[in-house]
Amino acid sequence: MKVTKYLHSCLLVEDQNTTILLDPGNYTYQEKVFPYNQIAKIDYIAITHEHRDHMDIEFLKELLTHYPHAQIIGNESINTTLIKENMLVQTVGNNFINLIPLHHEKVLNFPLPINCGITLFNELLHPGDSLQFLRSPRVLALPIVAPWGSLVKAAEQALLVEPKVVIPIHDWHLKDEARHAFYQWLVTYFMQHNITFLQPETGQTFEV
Repeated sequence: MKVTKYLHSCLLVEDQNTTILLDPGNYTYQEKVFPYNQIAKIDYIAITHEHRDHMDIEFLKELLTHYPHAQIIGNESINTTLIKENMLVQTVGNNFINLIPLHHEKVLNFPLPINCGITLFNELLHPGDSLQFLRSPRVLALPIVAPWGSLVKAAEQALLVEPKVVIPIHDWHLKDEARHAFYQWLVTYFMQHNITFLQPETGQTFEV
């Protein structure tokens, strides 16, 4: 399975001749880091919840212009939002994608959206804005920085579910120097427990 990160929580996952884009948010879109000319196809666009750093409507429109056969998969709330934009959403998974209800973590002074974790190929979990997961497949995409969370809480929760590989997500808020320092701390922490922590740069592809 190949995994490429395009800032924050946006991951491109390729396996079984299927390409899936997770959480195409506004940070990825605004910084123009998504290389349309290098990606031949996208079969599915899977979205955990409606916050703009996970689902940017203009980005979705642009993606569908380049990949008109891509199918959007998300929960009922996402469907309600996107149907107003004339976009079709599937609210159930398929052989490659599974949606798991996971509560969004608490945020000050904001109503919480409906969040779902997404598993791909029974191999990777992207939990959106949640640390509520009680199990993980082999690869865990772990949100490490957020107004609603902490690095310590994220690392300790990941350790409880014992993935083999951890990919950091939700870290746009960090300057590169701080991000690299956080990554190094997590490499050391997880290494003690025989878990591989990856240190992705934007556009870097990993075989996991």
